Amino acid sequence: MEQYAKVAQKVLRQLGANGSYVGFCYTVYGIVQNIKNPELIVYVCKGLYAEIAIHFCVSVGSVERNIRTVIKTIWEYGDREFLNEIFGRELTEKPKNTIFIDALSQYVLDICEKDEK
Repeated sequence: MEQYAKVAQKVLRQLGANGSYVGFCYTVYGIVQNIKNPELIVYVCKGLYAEIAIHFCVSVGSVERNIRTVIKTIWEYGDREFLNEIFGRELTEKPKNTIFIDALSQYVLDICEKDEK
């Protein structure tokens, strides 16, 4: 799982986010948790956000807001071409938190599986 976190951090940095955002750690942790248990994202507020909130001792609302801030930063100032590559299509609007985490989770998983071969 540590490998997933390292790859997730690298991908987020390539996209234009950095560790100065509180949501950066939440997003990395969320990606790793989603890879471990994909069902968490189905019930995002009671599943994934709750898991992140418990881990970091913060509110679910704080988790949602800070992840949204990371996504907004990437959308406005980041590498849009790389973001489109991750999603496999050209995005016309900023992705929602759950869609963003799900897409990055799959991208990270693909990279890690490729490295294992």
